[in-house]
Amino acid sequence: MNRQFSYLQQRAGVFWGALSILTLLTAALYNGFPLVTSDTGTYIFSGLHLQVPLDRPLTYGLWLRLTSLRHTLWGPVLAQSVVITYLLLRSLATWAPRLQPGLGRWLVVAAVSWGSGLPWFVGQLMPDIFTAIGVLALGLLWLRPRLAAVETLLLLGLVALAATVHASNLVCYSVLVGLVGGYRYWSHQSSPVVQRYWLTTAVVLAGWVLLPALHAAFGGGFAASRGSHVFLMGRLAETGMLDRVLHDQCQNHNWQLCQHRAELPDNAVDFIWPTESVLNRTGGWEGSRAEYTEILGVVARTPRYYPVLLEEALQATGRQLVHNKVGDGLTRQVENSNAFWKIQESFGYELKEYTNSLQNHNQLHFDDLNERYTLLLVLSGIGLLLVWASGQLRPDARAWVLLVVVALVLNAAVTANLANVLDRLQARVVWLLPFVACTLLVQHGLLWWHRLRPRFRLVADEPSPPMV
Repeated sequence: MNRQFSYLQQRAGVFWGALSILTLLTAALYNGFPLVTSDTGTYIFSGLHLQVPLDRPLTYGLWLRLTSLRHTLWGPVLAQSVVITYLLLRSLATWAPRLQPGLGRWLVVAAVSWGSGLPWFVGQLMPDIFTAIGVLALGLLWLRPRLAAVETLLLLGLVALAATVHASNLVCYSVLVGLVGGYRYWSHQSSPVVQRYWLTTAVVLAGWVLLPALHAAFGGGFAASRGSHVFLMGRLAETGMLDRVLHDQCQNHNWQLCQHRAELPDNAVDFIWPTESVLNRTGGWEGSRAEYTEILGVVARTPRYYPVLLEEALQATGRQLVHNKVGDGLTRQVENSNAFWKIQESFGYELKEYTNSLQNHNQLHFDDLNERYTLLLVLSGIGLLLVWASGQLRPDARAWVLLVVVALVLNAAVTANLANVLDRLQARVVWLLPFVACTLLVQHGLLWWHRLRPRFRLVADEPSPPMV
């Protein structure tokens, strides 16, 4: 009998797990094809041709190569859904143990999926979902009391993958492990998971060697990012700092940019991407490296620029924190787009499915979702404040909330100041806030109900007064 019951439990677990995976794929299924952006084609080409891109790591291209089996682009988004489902369910088991396995946990996944942008990032052929994957994996590694050795290795592998698919992730996680290590040192706190903290720190910091080594192995040179000088220069142009630097320094330097000072655009996108951009007129990605690196060095060595840089950094971080709209970059990508060409070249038998997607007919609309999302974020913030103020949160749950909040702020700071202020870059990770809020509110709602239920029973069992 017990064996049969255990078998039925396993079958039920597989069913609810599969349903969660499908729930997270609803955006791609609704679209009719995995979602793409203007960057998707570069990832496809880099992975299938094993070439390091100029403007991004090779790692996600390799992920596409492996999970697509060079056969279908549904493979990568399915794999992303499986990974996220695993992390969500393990997080629910850790911080909402009173919640019924199966239906109860699926309802949380479904609610967060309906109210946030989570499925729209799971279903994208982009590395954006891995930012949250790394944060969830770090939370389990640092805060879950017991983990099997195999699961520890799996989570460490996910952290390593997430750290190296996007340069901003590597920076965020490095700062995060530093902050956690500093807090542990100054508070003199010990923990049964201290060994896992040091393992995680080693994995994250090793990314600064492993990613350049990966690029070097495929002929891209020993560098974590081949285009960091371009993105940083674009950021200086966007803040107006580049114009000031050129005004101050051109009389002492023979930089090509001095000839184009009057043509500097107002934003980083126009500085980098148009065919006739300032970047392309000053040497392109590779030809500009020496000059741009020299200018960045001048800025770094000039203290009078620091107050302006700090002010701009704080402003950009604040703006990025509130730029959370879903749908950024999910525009029509056909005919003359890079994504279309690369899918036609490498997955030609899926081209009709791709061109017939709702995205490529401009039939994806996000106004209603973004209204729900904004309301959900506000309610999540209020809910977390109430639960925190109740004093009923376990120490590990408080640490989980702090970890996610700090990760959201770091993501905003890094992406806004090393790249651009874009909705996509914060929306990819801010859905963690509703997930954490929902998890803890459900856990404590069940706890309060468990405490109050005997009182309701006593009231119900009292005899009714006689009728007059």
